[in-house]
Formats: sequence, structure tokens, C-alpha cells
Amino acid sequence: MAHEHRVGTALRRLVEEGVLTEAQRDAVAAAVAAEEAAARPTAGKLLAEIAAYIGAGLLLGGLVLFLGASWGDLARASRVAILAGVAIGLAVGGVALAGRASLFRTPTPTARMRLAAVLFALAAATLAGAVGAGIDDSGSDEAWVLAACAGLVAAVLGYVALPSVVGMLACAAFGVPVVGGVLGELMNLDEFWVGLGFFALGMVWFGLTRAGAFVEEWAGYAIAIAVALLGAQWADIERDRWPLVLTVLVAVVCFALYATQRSPVLAIGGAGAVALAIAGAVSEWTEGLGAAGFVLIVGAVLLATGAVIMARSPRGSD
Repeated sequence: MAHEHRVGTALRRLVEEGVLTEAQRDAVAAAVAAEEAAARPTAGKLLAEIAAYIGAGLLLGGLVLFLGASWGDLARASRVAILAGVAIGLAVGGVALAGRASLFRTPTPTARMRLAAVLFALAAATLAGAVGAGIDDSGSDEAWVLAACAGLVAAVLGYVALPSVVGMLACAAFGVPVVGGVLGELMNLDEFWVGLGFFALGMVWFGLTRAGAFVEEWAGYAIAIAVALLGAQWADIERDRWPLVLTVLVAVVCFALYATQRSPVLAIGGAGAVALAIAGAVSEWTEGLGAAGFVLIVGAVLLATGAVIMARSPRGSD
């Protein structure tokens, strides 16, 4: 409804400015409505898409159950071969669904493309398992870190081949353990530096999203905020003020970007970071109901001030 309202408003403005006639406006509105109606999935296609997702989940679950029951009886080469074969099958299935002509470009978000992106993400996870089993099936630190690195590479390739929100989530899901594993396990750094690594990773997501590297801006900013705040809280080890400083920096970045891009995710993330920083600072420096009352009063004053300023602004202005 919001999209239809914006289209209607834009068309009315063009008619008022003399760019379009009434007949042309009606023709454009009818064409837009026809395109949107054609893009809506039918009940059969929707059920087929849901069934495909359920089938993918059951396939992965069945593989996990099979490997769990026979893992001890399989040789390392057999384990690697099974996982690698499944990964290749999932990747080939994704390519077949999407079509080679649709790869390495921004595709139309159809049901086939969404399912292909899910298959690519599952292929990355399965490949990570194959690499881990091939290096050391006992679950050593080096094995899982290298497995996560392989999964990250596969997830990035899958996203580049078929940009999607699922691909972005796969990259984030592998990126966080890669940073934590490399800094914490391979380099033997303490939790403070691991937290800084997570925070830096979140800043990288902010930068890439702002540069337009991702297919969905809101998802990129959401991942960036989550990872950066994770790093800010992770850095809390014998350095009490660092979490507060890093959390405030997340809020500053969110509101600085919001000044140029009116993304609701940035506003929500910035407000959440401010609330988290204030709650942490007040709980550390003070205690009791007085601290809670202070936070409530400050929040109410800021909310009322912003509401009054916006209410006095001309309607339709941003």
C-alpha cells in the first residue's frame, strides 16, 4: 500500500506540473498495477516454494542424521567425499535453478532465485564441513577455523554469483567465526582484541553497504549494526570503558549515515546503541531507581523535543 501511495503521489505531481496528461497518468498507473499483479505469486507457486524450502531443510537434516549415525564407521576420505559431493550437488542445483545467464548480475527476486540462493548457502555450509573433516575430524581449533574460512569463501562466491539477502546472511554467518577464530585461536589474542575484530568487521559492513555493494541496503546495515554491537560488548575484559566507547561509536556511525540515507534500520540501530550505552554507563556509575528515573526523564525530553520540531515542520517536508 505504501508503494502504491508513493507512485500515485508522484503521478499526480507530474500531472500538476504538466509533464503528464490525465490519460497518460491513468495509462501509467494501469501498467504499474498490471506489473505488480503479475509479480504476485499464485497459491500454487507459493506452496511449491514453501515445499522446496521444507525439502531443502529435510535434505540437510537427513544428511546430518546419516553422518551422525555412521560417522564413526566411515573413513576420513569417505566423510570428505560425501560432504563434498553434497556441496557440489547443491551448487549445481542452484545454478540449474537460477540459470547461467542470471549469474554474476543483479537478478529479479523470483522464487527460483530465492531458492537458488538458499542452495548456494547450504553448499557453502556443506563445503565447510568437508574441509573441516578433511583437515582434522577431531574438531581441533585449526580445523574449524580453516573450515569457516572455506565456508566464507564459498559464501562470498555464492553471493557474487547470485546476490541475495540469504547470501548476505551466509557471508555474515561465516565472517564472524572467521574473525574470532583467526584472532582468538590462531593468533592467541585475548577477548578484547577479538571484540575489536568483530567491531572492525561491523565497520566494514557499514562501508560496503554505504558503497552499494549489497543487493539490500537494509539487510547490510542490520548485519553491520549487529556485528559491531557484538564486538563492542565482547571487548569487555579488564577495559571497562571500551564497550561504552565502541557502542557510542556505533550510534554515531548510524546517525551520521542516517543524515544522508533515511533507512529506518539506521535510526533503530542508532537508538538501540544509545539506549545500550546509556544503560551500561548508568548501571556502572550509579544504582537504584534514581538511575532508571534519570534515563526515563532524558529519553522523554529528547522524544518530546524531536516530536515538537517535526510537528512544526511543513507537511511533506523531510
